[in-house]
Amino acid sequence: MKRKEIQYIAATGVLIFIILLAAGELMTRTLGVTVVYEYDASLGWRPKQNFTSRIKVIDQSGNKYFADYSTNEFGFRAFGDLTSSKKRILFIGDSWTGDPNTSDEDAYFGVVQNKLPVEVFAIGGGGYGTLQELMLVREFAEKIRPDILMLQYCDNDLINNSFSLEGPSITRSQKNFRPYWINDKIRYRLPTDSVYILLHRYFRLFRTLDALLSTAQYSFYNSYYPPPYQAYEGLGPAPSAELQAEIATQREASIATTRFLMSEMRRVLPTGTKLATFSASSDDPEELRIWQSLAEESGFIAYPSVSMRVEEAEAEGKIARVRDGAHWNRLGNRIAGDELSRLIAKDFL
Repeated sequence: MKRKEIQYIAATGVLIFIILLAAGELMTRTLGVTVVYEYDASLGWRPKQNFTSRIKVIDQSGNKYFADYSTNEFGFRAFGDLTSSKKRILFIGDSWTGDPNTSDEDAYFGVVQNKLPVEVFAIGGGGYGTLQELMLVREFAEKIRPDILMLQYCDNDLINNSFSLEGPSITRSQKNFRPYWINDKIRYRLPTDSVYILLHRYFRLFRTLDALLSTAQYSFYNSYYPPPYQAYEGLGPAPSAELQAEIATQREASIATTRFLMSEMRRVLPTGTKLATFSASSDDPEELRIWQSLAEESGFIAYPSVSMRVEEAEAEGKIARVRDGAHWNRLGNRIAGDELSRLIAKDFL
C-alpha cells in the first residue's frame, strides 16, 4: 500500500472518530438527563442559578410524576422574603435537599414553608459533605441572617469529609472535585487543570460515560467501593488487622473533622441563631449515635424522629422513596416536612 493511501486512511479514520465524538456530545447534550449542578472552583459543584426545569421522577413502586425544580439567582430552591418580620430558617444539605426528587413546594422545606409562619431559605447539593455546607453557610450567613439553621445530615457525610476514606471509592465525579478540610486548610484531590477535571467540565459525553461506568461498577460491586475496600463503607470485615486499624483511625479523624466543621457553622452565624439538625436515615444505630453525639458537642438540637417517621411509614407498606431506594419521594418529603414543622413550632415558635 502506498504511503499516501496509508495517510489518507489514517486521516479518514481520525475524521470519523472526531465526527462520532461530536455526534455523541450533541446527543448527550440533547437527550441526556437534566443536570441541575455546575462546576464551581471553590465548592466543586453548586446548584445552577436562575434555573428551571420539569423533571420526570420514578418512585420505588414504578409510579411516575414530575418535579418542578427551580433556583433563584443564588442557586436556592427556596428564598424567603428578606424584608419580612417572620423568623427565617436556613436549610442546608446534600442530595436530600438539593436533588430534584420532588417539586420545590413538595420538598420537606416547602412543606415547612406552607405549614408555618416563617421565611424559608433552602439550598443543597447532591453529594455535598459538611465542608461544602459550611462554605455555603459562610457565603450567605450575613445576607440571610437566619434565626434558625437546619442542617440536613446524611450518614455518608463522614466518608465525604475524609480524603482517605473516600479515596478508594468509585465516586470520581465527587471526590475529584470536592474540597476537604486537612490540617486546618481546604485541599483538593486534583488540580483544576488536570485532565479529568477539564474533560468532566467541558464534555457532556465524558460526564455521561463516567457516570455510566460508576453505575455499572456500583451494580457489579453492590457498593461504592471495589471488594478490597468495602470495609471502608462498613460492608464487610477488613482483609487485614492493619487495614482495620487504619480505617478506625481515619473514621475517628473524620468524626473530629465533622465536629469542627459543624462547630464552625455556629461561629460564622449571627449571634443568637439557633442550630438544629436532622438525619436522612436512622436505621443504623451506630451511625445514629455518632450523629447525635456530633450534634450535642457542636451545639445543635438533633431531630432523629424526622427520618424515623419516614421509616415507620415504609414499615407500614407505604412507598416513601424514589427508584434509587434512598432518597425520599413526595410522600417521604411530606412526612419529613410535617415532622419538622411540628418540631420547629414546638422548639422555636
